[in-house]
Amino acid sequence: MANGMAGHEHDFYVYVSESSWLNTPGTGGTEYSSLNEGLPYWFNGLVPLAYQLDDDRLKAQVQQVADTVLGFQATDGWIGPEVGDARNFWARTPFFLGLTQLVEADSSWETRVITALRRFMTLANKMLRNNSQGFASCPGNVDCTWGQARVHDLIITIQWMLEKYPSDQDSLLWDNMNLFYSQTNYKWADWYTDGVFQEVVNPNNASNFPYIHGVNVGQGLKASTVIYRVTGDDDMITKSQNAVEWTFQYHGSASGSILADERERDLAPYIGSELCTAVETSYSLAYMYQVLGYNSYADRAERTIFNAFPVMMTGDKWSHQYMDQPNQPSALNIIRSDGSVPQVFTTANSGVATTFGMEPLYPCCTVNHPQGYPKFVSNSWVSHAGGLAHALLGPSTVKTVVNGGSVTITCDTNYPFSNVLKYSINADKAFTLYLRAPEWSNNRMSTVSQTGASSSRLTLDADPTTGMTKVFVNPGKTTITYIIVAGVRTEQRPNNSVAVFYGNLLFALDVGFSQTSSLPHAYYDPNGAGISGLPFAQLRDYYVNSTKPWNVAIDPSTIQYHGVSSNATLPDPIFEQGAPPNYMTVDGCQINWPLYLGVTPDVPPLNRKCIGARKSYKLVPYGGAKVHMSDLPTVKF
Repeated sequence: MANGMAGHEHDFYVYVSESSWLNTPGTGGTEYSSLNEGLPYWFNGLVPLAYQLDDDRLKAQVQQVADTVLGFQATDGWIGPEVGDARNFWARTPFFLGLTQLVEADSSWETRVITALRRFMTLANKMLRNNSQGFASCPGNVDCTWGQARVHDLIITIQWMLEKYPSDQDSLLWDNMNLFYSQTNYKWADWYTDGVFQEVVNPNNASNFPYIHGVNVGQGLKASTVIYRVTGDDDMITKSQNAVEWTFQYHGSASGSILADERERDLAPYIGSELCTAVETSYSLAYMYQVLGYNSYADRAERTIFNAFPVMMTGDKWSHQYMDQPNQPSALNIIRSDGSVPQVFTTANSGVATTFGMEPLYPCCTVNHPQGYPKFVSNSWVSHAGGLAHALLGPSTVKTVVNGGSVTITCDTNYPFSNVLKYSINADKAFTLYLRAPEWSNNRMSTVSQTGASSSRLTLDADPTTGMTKVFVNPGKTTITYIIVAGVRTEQRPNNSVAVFYGNLLFALDVGFSQTSSLPHAYYDPNGAGISGLPFAQLRDYYVNSTKPWNVAIDPSTIQYHGVSSNATLPDPIFEQGAPPNYMTVDGCQINWPLYLGVTPDVPPLNRKCIGARKSYKLVPYGGAKVHMSDLPTVKF
């Protein structure tokens, strides 16, 4: 990410480098919308990216931005470029999440950030008590909807202040949380109620828009969990469970994202998912796992970040999609010669939403996608009384203090391409290490082996709720090898189709790959000549097509998995076309399969017959397959 577009947006991308947040409030700047969210989105992702990599260049950028923005704080406490009636709360939400991460990464910012946030929260209380100014009550030219539908993410910052920095302002902060929640017109607990939630959505019903907008839904998954921490009301746990269960049952993609382009409809495999939705969904699920402890939430956070997120970026991370479809054998410009565009999506019908580029449609995904991997890493390890837990699995290093002693743990693994994780531990004092066993693992076959001051080998005794297994670690150096045993599994998809998994990797039909490129285009001029003179030659738009049959039905009983050694050196980048070394083979045949609006595969036909010979087909990891078919109809040979 740091060497791709995310790590260079401050160098050239006007919605970051020329943002109104970097100018005197009221004097303007370059924004793609009146919400002024571009720089806050970028900041929220770049802070953890910069500090996790200890990248001096990126750290200097986020520090400069923080210094500039806080330096412009108004005398009454407002933070941001808006003045007068233009003030609304939404864009503060991602910026404040970035500030909290900055303090956690660099304590030298503690006093300045906390002082600024306290001043802002005092003003916020006055605004909320003044007819919900800037929140639920705004002038006609100011859209307050977003701040209300996403207010739980602002409440997370308030909770952080209460937990980390208690003070005589605590009662006001509690009042703010209660006021924000009581005044919002969009309560996700109400939506995730029997008789209200919609399994099949009419995307044209404007009254439901905040609840069916994909990015809102991704963020809204955790809304009731956030409020549970405020009220302690167990009904909020139920609503949290409903949010995850119902959303993914009726509007979820097999890759772990939410089908909404930008609005939900149903489960048709031509429905798109926004890149912003993937990063927000993974973060919400990681947050929910930490609060509620349901193992499936951690599994889903991993699924999203290992499948839905990487498939939407080129391997070098310089180009991305706006929309990804479960069944997408091409990612092309579909603008017709007369300028019209087939209305495949509910709103994202620019004609290039599935192509890869700098801003293939709305710039929100350009500035928001950088949070994906860094937020996942930030939430990978969690502390517990007398112990440390690996919650979201993957390669990482953590240095912290447990039981008053220093602990360093390095997890060396090819996960999710291999399910073997090796931990090198150096601890001053004894502690308990918790290792999460995914719900898809075979716990009777999975093992944990330990060498060090004492040696042992045990099968998993995972907690039935959290999936955590306890491993007691002695002082000194210890090596632990954690082997998770998995098998091929399928999940049902619409119209007698299936999605195929091994571990937390989704596999898709290999449809081949052919690519052309052009100069990058502005989102508002997708068919123009393109933008020249940009400072990085890597900035290109890519148009990808398949070279093999996509209209294939498979017999799942014939699937064979071909794995990779846990010691293998994986290609870098790994989530690139043809890069992952593991794959599956399966018998199948071509079938008659019509196109939706003449441009993309329709729902799989129920009445299917082979129109070609039985053949062996290859399935590859979804995250590396930039064109793909993942909702696969079945046949029986």
